[in-house]
Amino acid sequence: MAVMAAVAKAIGCQASGIISDSDMLEAVRAETRAHDYDQVILATSRQGGTWLARLLRRDPVSQLRRRCKQRLTVFPLGPAAASRGG
Repeated sequence: MAVMAAVAKAIGCQASGIISDSDMLEAVRAETRAHDYDQVILATSRQGGTWLARLLRRDPVSQLRRRCKQRLTVFPLGPAAASRGG
């Protein structure tokens, strides 16, 4: 997160964020209810949901995409992301 904040500051943007071990969907929902953000950046190594949930777009990331619309940017992290080409 510090790297993202440094990059944002270098290009003239203000950035802040949280790190949470709680349920991804609930953590993002609670934070976006409490504050008005221009952009939501989600860096996660766990997408969550079963293959069927992802197929039906009922997984946490798909639910957040519906809620945040264009404001959500997802950075998948870890070996699973590399194998998907992400």
